[in-house]
Amino acid sequence: MAVRNTRKPIGPHRRMPAQDSLWLHLDRPENLLVVTSVLWTRTPVDATRLRSLVSDRLLARYPVYLQRAVRHGGPARSVSWETDVGFDLGKHVVEQQLPAPADQAALEDFVAARRSTPFDVNRPLWTIDLLQGYRGGSALVCRTHHAMADGIRLTQVLFSLLDPVDGEAAAPHAKVGGVAPHREAVAQPVARLGAAALRALGDTGAKAQQRAARVHPALETAVALPVLGATATVGAASAVAGFLASSLDGGPRRVVDTVAAAATTVWHSATGAADLLGPSTATGLWDGEPGVDKTAAWGEPIPLAELARIGHETGTTVNDVCTALVAGALDRYFTAHGTARPDPSDPGWLIPVSLSSFDDELPATLGNHFSLVLARLPLGRRTFAERLAEVHRRVARIRDSYEPVLTFGMQYAIAQSPAPVGLALSRFFAGKAIGVLTNVPGPRTSMTLAGAEVEGVVGWAPCSGRQAVTICVFSYAGQVRFGFGTDRKLIPDPETLVAGLAAEFAAAVRGGEVA
Repeated sequence: MAVRNTRKPIGPHRRMPAQDSLWLHLDRPENLLVVTSVLWTRTPVDATRLRSLVSDRLLARYPVYLQRAVRHGGPARSVSWETDVGFDLGKHVVEQQLPAPADQAALEDFVAARRSTPFDVNRPLWTIDLLQGYRGGSALVCRTHHAMADGIRLTQVLFSLLDPVDGEAAAPHAKVGGVAPHREAVAQPVARLGAAALRALGDTGAKAQQRAARVHPALETAVALPVLGATATVGAASAVAGFLASSLDGGPRRVVDTVAAAATTVWHSATGAADLLGPSTATGLWDGEPGVDKTAAWGEPIPLAELARIGHETGTTVNDVCTALVAGALDRYFTAHGTARPDPSDPGWLIPVSLSSFDDELPATLGNHFSLVLARLPLGRRTFAERLAEVHRRVARIRDSYEPVLTFGMQYAIAQSPAPVGLALSRFFAGKAIGVLTNVPGPRTSMTLAGAEVEGVVGWAPCSGRQAVTICVFSYAGQVRFGFGTDRKLIPDPETLVAGLAAEFAAAVRGGEVA
């Protein structure tokens, strides 16, 4: 893959931006802030060719791969990137044999061990392990600290090492990223605004009734009556407003629809912000302090065309279908382990959202330009169809909002704040979720690494705080793989999650009920 280098030279020393140094400060032995990617090839990869690729396409383009992070201490928590004058590529790209029997279980064990291993702080914060012998080919385990770049940019960096099969032009990447809300086309924007208000009121009322019921049944009744009255009032007002809007024509109708659509976006944004600032729902699931040891597991690929078919038939997206499958796998896991929920509300997940689209010309400094949004995956739904419909509704609300921009502002404020305040706020927001869920669209066609055809790819974002699991949905060459990285102390059996997802996909294909 030809690479243009039109960037201005970067000096040997530069101050690390606050939004990057934040991830260094959040590092802890129990949850290292490291992005881990794994790919494997059908035939062996030559180590000399790989090092040449890394030198030409990473080191020459992104000087941060030659720099180490130097902390300066003090209340400002300042950190700088400084060139490692003794840089040795051989210490960062290491070739070795995958231990026998060199199967997927052996590779998963190797990745798990790497997920638990901190970097040498005296060197640049990245490594590539080239493992020979994996199923007759090779495997590549790439680890990069989050301070260097966000997951989407690091994925692009990884893809830059690949070339199309037979020199063919690479298919364009799926469209990702951006900050503008994505609104679904609806015939009645005013009615949609009313429905959003009713749903929010209903959710708030249900939570209030649940809390009141824990105190006394009479208090639950006292709370239910005003909630019922408010719901009826809002419902009637929405119906009247929708009727009046539908009777308009031409310019007045377009103005009303535009205002209603904008108001819905603002409402969705406010709802998301309130959810982020409200009480945590992560309690009761995988409670406890995580340990140092981690796991890694992934399943057999699922045809992207089959996921697209399900989305087309249900009026949802491939992302919705994948997210619903993850929710089903979690539901099956909790059911199998008899996990009791002290709170019936659905647990939250942090989902990284890139604020910029895939760009062939990444900035030479890389860095972080993304936000984390909080999404609640529905548990306890009886069928996959019910789960998918609810996932679609919740994800559509996030898409039609400024939530990614708002959370990015929060992240920036946290990064700029004094150390005690920033760390406390980071733990507070990390505690809103039980884990991290990423969806990465990879190349649509087969690619090669140093002449060897790539068979599969998975990769995980790191957890923070007390989070115990990171889940990836990674598409490549018409197939989608789901990977689970867990804390061994709290979730020692990721293979159960892998099996649960396979069972959920089988149920989705046949349209059957979930066990």
